[in-house]
Amino acid sequence: MLQALGIPLEKLPYWLRDQSINNISLVATSVWRYMGQNMVMFIGAIMSVDPTLYEAAQIDGANRWKQFLYIILPSIKTIVMLNVILSITGSLSAFEPPYVIMGGGASGTATYFIKMHQAAHIDQKVGMACAMAVVLMIVIIFATILQKLFFRYVLKEGVDDAAPVKKKKAVSAARV
Repeated sequence: MLQALGIPLEKLPYWLRDQSINNISLVATSVWRYMGQNMVMFIGAIMSVDPTLYEAAQIDGANRWKQFLYIILPSIKTIVMLNVILSITGSLSAFEPPYVIMGGGASGTATYFIKMHQAAHIDQKVGMACAMAVVLMIVIIFATILQKLFFRYVLKEGVDDAAPVKKKKAVSAARV
């Protein structure tokens, strides 16, 4: 296809043989593979936002950026969190694209999962592969917990914190 666009064969990079760019090729493949799924999830979440919020924001004079920041983003926060968790844990256990595209790590590039597969099925070191699988599971659980903590404490909303304070003040006022 690139030759049809006028790029000579001698100038084409060896996408899968050159170790300096084959990881970029794998990343591009993964982005292309999951873009449709992520798009459907985000569009569905954005469409579920109450349209009256947009109308109220327009009446108040909010531009598109303010609408995104204060209406859309808080409304789709769970979908963003889900996509981040799925992306990071999925990338930690990537197997199919590197195995199929790179021929099982033959080009010198292999993910942790491919190394685990080679240890179990090629080198016949099943015990080591099981230990690698347990380590991978611990890393994925740890990454998921860190992400949950990050979303809970770093990206928290001020509304969630204000509710208990208002309740305490209301209880105090009722006692007086």
